Amino acid sequence: MAKITVYRAQKFDISTDEFRYSLRYWTREGANIADLTIDEGSAVEIDEEDLTPEGLCTDREYNPVRLRGFQTGVRP
Repeated sequence: MAKITVYRAQKFDISTDEFRYSLRYWTREGANIADLTIDEGSAVEIDEEDLTPEGLCTDREYNPVRLRGFQTGVRP
């Protein structure tokens, strides 16, 4: 499987007067098209098949940590 780097991205929201993160992870090309600012420190390598059919971003609320085998939200 081919690997691709995706990033968290944000955009300024004039209704709240602050930056808001997208619920998707974006490729560099996709973020440029959507006019989003990339958070360089959030780079994650994922399988190319995890992208939407357009190949520009992941599905909403994508969690790359969950896919690495880490358990999230586990009660002690």
